[in-house]
Amino acid sequence: MFVLRMTMEEFSISKYQKAPYLELDDYKAPDGIESYFVNMNDGIKIRVCHWLQKKGKSAGTIFLQQGHNEFIEKYYETIQEFIDRGYSVICFDWRGQGMSERMIDNINKSYITDFKRHDKDLEKILKEIIDPFFSKPLIGIGHSMGGCLMLSAFHSHPTKFTHGILSSPMLGFKNENFLRTASSIMNFFKKDTDYLIGSKPNMGIETPFKENDLTSDKERYKRTQMLVRKRPSIRLWGVTNSFAKAVNKRFKIIREKNWAEKINTNILIINSLNDKVVFSKKTIEMSKRLKNCDLINFDNCEHEIFMEKDIYRDILWNKIDNFLP
Repeated sequence: MFVLRMTMEEFSISKYQKAPYLELDDYKAPDGIESYFVNMNDGIKIRVCHWLQKKGKSAGTIFLQQGHNEFIEKYYETIQEFIDRGYSVICFDWRGQGMSERMIDNINKSYITDFKRHDKDLEKILKEIIDPFFSKPLIGIGHSMGGCLMLSAFHSHPTKFTHGILSSPMLGFKNENFLRTASSIMNFFKKDTDYLIGSKPNMGIETPFKENDLTSDKERYKRTQMLVRKRPSIRLWGVTNSFAKAVNKRFKIIREKNWAEKINTNILIINSLNDKVVFSKKTIEMSKRLKNCDLINFDNCEHEIFMEKDIYRDILWNKIDNFLP
């Protein structure tokens, strides 16, 4: 333990370019934040933030990954809660969103050609930063798209993670047939960088609280809006055809026979039965395929359960506390 602790304290971000981060007057980053850019092998800069425990004994490391069109700052509250439980925390903005570098000139469009690129980025952070400098056990947590990609990480790195938590993981959509059809039609007369037909890009206009599908908590929703207002470019406007095709390719992979059955990680899945963003039925189907999986269903929550009302978050944290090592 002494050697491990010294190794953690010797970790320096001096080799990396410092990265900005957002705060509000009443919503600050947890103490000890380190924010920096890490260059991927194709030159794209990924923003990473971490918090290393300073006390003598660390409970382990939380590798917390956001969903599509999210950013690290949204999770300050959750990060603080893990820190309070004795964990170090590390997270990064997926390429093409948050404050990570975009892959096309139009910074408002969600674009990726294949989720394998996200896999490679995660693997680099895992090998270059987490493995040598962060304490074990390693717990992977992913929300929505991050849940899909974290599940893929459990499959690709079977010995790295002891536990995993998937929050409303993006494992399917109710309108998948429409998305596939729209994407196929676009291949004939549109570019991969064009907005997906029928995706209704918001063009930078805020969605009123009463029309949102993310949370029933008005204050937490407003908090996210205030962060976006400070730096509008941190939020994307809509998805491209290329993004839709990348999602479809990943769905095909995770639905292959015996794919999920090979995962041995202890997994807790948090599922909102009222979810209007992802298809909760697909989440339940996946939970039945995983060897070591515990599923908790919420009846009255929206998509972002970590951003929900306290009455639901209390239940969530009780389940997490009983699950984590």
